[in-house]
Amino acid sequence: MAKQKFSPQLKHWRSRNKNQLLLVIATLFWMGLYTYPSLFTPYLEGIGATLTQSGLILGGYGFTQMILRLPLGIWSDYLQKKKSFVIAGMTFALISALGLMFTHEIRLIFIFRAMGGVAAAFWVQISALYMNYNADNSTTAVGHLGFVNSAGIIAATFIGGQIIARFGYPQGFGLGAVFAAIGLLLCLLLPEDQAPSKEEAEAGLPVLEGLKLSLSDKGLIWGSFFAAVTQFLSYSGAQGFVPQYAANLGLSASQISIMVTINKAASLLAIVLVSQVLLRYFRLKQILTVSMLINTLLLFSIPLARNYLTLLIIMFFLGIVSTTQMTYFMDAATSHIPSKRRATGLGFFQAVYGIGMVVGPTVTGAVADLCSLSQAFLVTAFVGLAAVVLMIWKLPDRGAIRK
Repeated sequence: MAKQKFSPQLKHWRSRNKNQLLLVIATLFWMGLYTYPSLFTPYLEGIGATLTQSGLILGGYGFTQMILRLPLGIWSDYLQKKKSFVIAGMTFALISALGLMFTHEIRLIFIFRAMGGVAAAFWVQISALYMNYNADNSTTAVGHLGFVNSAGIIAATFIGGQIIARFGYPQGFGLGAVFAAIGLLLCLLLPEDQAPSKEEAEAGLPVLEGLKLSLSDKGLIWGSFFAAVTQFLSYSGAQGFVPQYAANLGLSASQISIMVTINKAASLLAIVLVSQVLLRYFRLKQILTVSMLINTLLLFSIPLARNYLTLLIIMFFLGIVSTTQMTYFMDAATSHIPSKRRATGLGFFQAVYGIGMVVGPTVTGAVADLCSLSQAFLVTAFVGLAAVVLMIWKLPDRGAIRK
């Protein structure tokens, strides 16, 4: 009797609080993946990896996202189920962190870091599920997702970095496993997916036709391409080899952790700055183009930095421009896509930007081994400069995207 009385109450609670619950899960999802990346390249160098190997390991995280996000988006749209995919993502995040905790073998580190990319690939379904919960205001939903993404990464970067600085890398990896395990348990409280009505199912597009329509959408195509460039710059710089550059200058693990945390904290400021201020006075294309130009100039300035304060300033502004680009390229690329094929659109968007996460650190690591880390940053900056020119020519304005 008690169980029968409690079950309807629990069901009602799950339905009433599904938005907040999913945002907490999304926060823990990123916390499970980001307790250690701020110090990952110095860690890899410390266990004997070359910069080329470090670049490949960093790229492995993006590679698995690149190849999985679109198929997972198509599959989840076909099944019209998202909760099971969210659970799978949390499971892979847990396995990745536990694996890194217990190995120093370069090949196994590559595998477990790549499994972290498998986990991140399921961000498609978390994003699509939350946007479906808030179908009437998808732009606000994108802002919420960007906020919890940044908040989770900021918290994990700072806490994980300090744990690693004081107790060592295994404890930092283990902390990520704890966050993922808590998130996995909370996933079980999400309400079950609602099956589409007969009318919705009959009106819905076949999956492959939906993919074809997505691939003909110029907002999706160009928004995804330039997001890939942003990830190329980010995973070559702030999220890739700037920590190694800082370590070469003699900065401590704690200082590097704080530096990367400031980079992530700037992400929250960027979301507020753009949504509450800049979008009132400028078109989205103008904001994105200028932010790409600033990103490029900051990358040119990294080899000139010779002290902690200068790197802090550079990392702060890199955080602002990178988040501005990723949040609003996602908005430009996917917010106009109907909910019945939104996971496919998000899967395409996230798969394409995954290319930048692979190519960026791989190229930067190879150039750094052949020449120097400073020259590698200059090569990356020239890629950004070319993107600025192309954006002026090809990136549609919001009005064109929402035609």
